[in-house]
Amino acid sequence: MPQGEEPTIATVQDVSKLQNQAFFKNAQNGDKVLIYSQAKKAILYRPSTDKIIEVGPVNIGDSQGSQQNSDNTGTTQPQ
Repeated sequence: MPQGEEPTIATVQDVSKLQNQAFFKNAQNGDKVLIYSQAKKAILYRPSTDKIIEVGPVNIGDSQGSQQNSDNTGTTQPQ
């Protein structure tokens, strides 16, 4: 986990709407997404098994990409 940064946390609510994204291919409803914007990392974590499912890069600063990410993660709810 990146040090010195508090992540933004979201919960996967409807995995069927995220299946077209490679990062969420193994996601399940209830999984947590930890987003470290300074470290530019996203971590998909499954609390039920206490395991990290996926780790990927976060692209911040590209307004078009940010809008896409916002639309595609609309099924997650910040905690």
